[in-house]
Amino acid sequence: MSNQDEHRRAMNQRSGEQAALARIRLVALGLSAALCALYLTGATPVDGRWCLSLAGAWLNIFTIALGVGPVIPTRSAPASSLPWPAGAQIWTSGWWRSAAARTAACVSSVRWQPWLALVCACLSILLAVRGWRPFIAATFIGTLRPPAAMLVFESLALSCAFFTLIAERFAAQQAWRSSTYASLTPVVRVALLVTLAAAGSVAWTAYTGVTPDWTLRATTAFNAAIAVELASRAAMSWFSPRVGRSTEVSDSLLAGALRPHSSPWTWFGTELRDRYGIDLRQNWVLQSFVRLLPATIATICASAWLLTGVVILNPEQRAVYERFGAPVAVWQPGLHIGLPWPFGKARVIDNGAVHRLVIAGGPDELGDAEPLVPADGPTPEQLNRLWDVVHEGETTQVIAGASGAQQNFQIVNADVRVDYRIGYSDLAARSALYRNVDVAMTVRSVANRAVVRYLASHTLGSLLETRQTVMADSVRHVVQQELDRMSSGIDVVAVVIESVHPPAGAAAAYHRVQAAQILAQASVAQAHGIAAGEIGEAQQTAHTVIAKADSQAAETTSAARVQQTDFGAEMSSYQVGGKAFAFEYYMHNLEKGLRNARITVIDDRLIDGNRATLDLRPYVPPGDVAAVRHGY
Repeated sequence: MSNQDEHRRAMNQRSGEQAALARIRLVALGLSAALCALYLTGATPVDGRWCLSLAGAWLNIFTIALGVGPVIPTRSAPASSLPWPAGAQIWTSGWWRSAAARTAACVSSVRWQPWLALVCACLSILLAVRGWRPFIAATFIGTLRPPAAMLVFESLALSCAFFTLIAERFAAQQAWRSSTYASLTPVVRVALLVTLAAAGSVAWTAYTGVTPDWTLRATTAFNAAIAVELASRAAMSWFSPRVGRSTEVSDSLLAGALRPHSSPWTWFGTELRDRYGIDLRQNWVLQSFVRLLPATIATICASAWLLTGVVILNPEQRAVYERFGAPVAVWQPGLHIGLPWPFGKARVIDNGAVHRLVIAGGPDELGDAEPLVPADGPTPEQLNRLWDVVHEGETTQVIAGASGAQQNFQIVNADVRVDYRIGYSDLAARSALYRNVDVAMTVRSVANRAVVRYLASHTLGSLLETRQTVMADSVRHVVQQELDRMSSGIDVVAVVIESVHPPAGAAAAYHRVQAAQILAQASVAQAHGIAAGEIGEAQQTAHTVIAKADSQAAETTSAARVQQTDFGAEMSSYQVGGKAFAFEYYMHNLEKGLRNARITVIDDRLIDGNRATLDLRPYVPPGDVAAVRHGY
């Protein structure tokens, strides 16, 4: 009778476990589906990826609940030997009845639990992969959602965590009686942990307006690891024998790592005492060590805490010493002693170190200086300054331009580098530490604005014609003025402009334009030279003609004056001498005119009564008729 009661009790317990497992499966599957639907609708006031993480945790519970159910043994129908039928119809109906019974037995023997467990585990992995993606609007949740909706979601999360805690405690109490609850307790504890993390994330988001992404990623990764383990167990169960096994997917080792464990030293002492009879509790040396260990640890911790007040600064370092949060001194390189942390703190800064910063296209684009190379090593690509090569760290700027009488825009690339350091004075050290969140970012922002302003205020032609040192001095002056106005404590050592040129894609076209401009300028210069030569020759000819005319005019004027003087003298002589002077003047001129002439004197007064006759006819020799005709 007692055996029957015990068997009945076992059957009742198994029936209760089956009913509880059915309810757990229904609740886990329903919560997973509801959370996935909530994520797809986008109705959550917080990061919807928490719904995927919670859905993955409950889907893992469903997978465990699906696998821990007892396997109902099926009995195969014994092969009964049918007698040879009296007729063919009776034999055919018996054969079909036997085939149906064998088919039903084969179908009932199929192990469908591993397949469904594997599918659920893969779904949990997919949810984890979907939840791992970054949420773009994570930093704007506090401004896009009303606080009342977040409060409602927080209340729902805490309520879900409370009921999950009740389920976890109940399963933990029943774990020593049933292996089913022992397998469910770790995954329920994981669901509780994920729910509490979601509630904490909602509270943090409501307070700061930013979602803690690392918490979500940690819980999602843990759920994915559990799902991978369950999928592996489900796949391995296909190759394991069914005899003697009551479950398909027993439990999760990763989820079981969350339960509290006893101290390893206690376990070690118990094992030594039970196995070998060695009781460490009776050892005087060990007891003394254990008794003095807390004082030793406290002394070491106190010494380490006091040593936090000792600061050693290298030659390239200095520090601003803060006492109770207020800066009181600037320590130079060497050994210094102050109050221990947190009452005293030394903030280390540079001591004259020069940093080089590449001014990239924007404040958010970082640029590093070119690497150091040996003198005999190959030249790196960063040092190639040709226009037709794209250089790293160049800033591209749209500037004003002109095409004839019309205005347009041009693009210019500039490679600008800034060398800076923190000032040597104590005031500069304090300013650089307390007035700048990031010294490099401050210098980059100010220098980028100065470079953009300088480039925008000049045309491409003027930038190419201006010397780079002049441009660098102008930019450095502006950057230093802006940093001094901000009281940043930063000194700009130098601004190095490596190159200013058009974009690399337009280098060939710009070279052709420059060549055409050079040819045009050479042609214009040559034309100007030819014009200048023609003008010089014309001016020389004009000067020669004018000088010759002036000399002739002077000579004519001088001759006229001489003649006038002679005439005046002759008139005066004529007035004095009368006809005698006139006759003498006539004879003088006649003598001058006849000085070289052949004179024939004919005078008809030489002989009285005869007139002289002049024969003007040409002489013709006798017989020359043509000459006679020609003469007449």
